[in-house]
Amino acid sequence: MALALLGCGGGGSSVDPAASPAQRVAQLEASDELPKLDRTDSIAGIDANANGVRDDIQQHIENKYTEPAQRKAAMQTARAYQQMLLVGKSDAMELERVSQASWRAVGCERLAFPGPEGAKQSWKMAQEVKAMTTNTKERLKAFLAYNKARSGSVSSMPEGAACD
Repeated sequence: MALALLGCGGGGSSVDPAASPAQRVAQLEASDELPKLDRTDSIAGIDANANGVRDDIQQHIENKYTEPAQRKAAMQTARAYQQMLLVGKSDAMELERVSQASWRAVGCERLAFPGPEGAKQSWKMAQEVKAMTTNTKERLKAFLAYNKARSGSVSSMPEGAACD
């Protein structure tokens, strides 16, 4: 019996199982189990300091990544994903510039998260940042439009310094 109880919510979550999905998200955000993300209709979201990263994502990165190189890589990755949402989807030169920025971010991740375990951490960080960046229907549609616009193109890792 104790095993069944442990497997069914004994993990200390502060979520009321009877709450609606929106209430559950609010409860998880209030307990800091989930980051508080901007869910406005704006594709760009809020970037008060104009550094290319939404403020909510920057706050999450600053809280989660205390090692300076990893924080810098996560910010560069977030900036690359944000550019994918905002780039003009019919401007081939801008699409290529954004693609190169994203490959530079991958290179920076490799430096910040070295070794076999680092590769796993880097992949997890990038997936988390992508999920946070595309957290609304409009943002996800913009991301998919970027991928469609890049479909069939060829990119390579840029040479030289990877981290901004």
